Amino acid sequence: MTESSDATDTSDTSARVRRVVCVLGAVLSALLLAVLALLPPGEAAVAASESEAVTDPPPVFIPPSSSDDRDIEPPLQAHIIEHEVASGDTIWDIATKYSTDPESLAVINDMDNWDRLQPGETVRVLTISGLLYRADPDDTVEDIAERYQIDEKDLMAVNSLRPGDEISVGEELILPHARPEDEAVLAARGELYQWPLQGRITSYFGYRWGRMHTGIDIAAPQGTPVEASRSGRVSFAGWRGGYGQVIILDHGDGKTSWYAHLSSMDVGEGQMVDRGQVIGRVGMTGRSTGPHLHFEIRVNDDPQNPLDYLP
Repeated sequence: MTESSDATDTSDTSARVRRVVCVLGAVLSALLLAVLALLPPGEAAVAASESEAVTDPPPVFIPPSSSDDRDIEPPLQAHIIEHEVASGDTIWDIATKYSTDPESLAVINDMDNWDRLQPGETVRVLTISGLLYRADPDDTVEDIAERYQIDEKDLMAVNSLRPGDEISVGEELILPHARPEDEAVLAARGELYQWPLQGRITSYFGYRWGRMHTGIDIAAPQGTPVEASRSGRVSFAGWRGGYGQVIILDHGDGKTSWYAHLSSMDVGEGQMVDRGQVIGRVGMTGRSTGPHLHFEIRVNDDPQNPLDYLP
């Protein structure tokens, strides 16, 4: 009888404990809900999440990189390298070595014929694609950028210019990503001038019979058409002493070409002519022993060997 009473007491005690635990759980839940109701929505959500069991660490927030940061590029920089031509060097070898193109390389160095590089000669090379330019009077950054179709900001950055800076006459500027003009490329290749006519050279440039022969003589039948060796403006068309009838073309860069002993002239002073345009006819006017064309190329009025310019 005593053992039965003890078992009954123990069962009643366990039941009371369970009821108490349930009541306490309900009270705590009610208190928690009351507290969450008083918090702002954002903080309530955080508190609720913290009240739950969490097995993984909370995620780390990494802010996305700014699009402005992705767009920022390092300042454009460039400088000039001096390359000494070695025996056997070609314009292609040098261009490949410095990851540039032969046209720009030749124009930067004002080459008349890129096939005539000499060992020991110094070639200037830009470390970026582009050209070198010497400023003329009244040049502005805006004008140069527009003329060569390059970005004005790049032009200023690579030359360390600031807004409002003036450009000095003769100042050498780097023109980033500028492309050479067609005529400059032709000059660099040695193809700017063409033969004024086809014929046999009967007299070369240099001293002959004790006097200087300032051009070459090209024999051809009387009346053979003579073509402009290069585009330019007719600065003279008329009679000039031993030259007889002569046409002089001004090419605008200090160079002129002369066509002498003509039988007739098809152009007049001030006229613009194109490379390959017929300007006159072979004759033997002036000091001449037979029909031929006396052809000259001058730089700042100083006669040069035309064969150095003809392809």
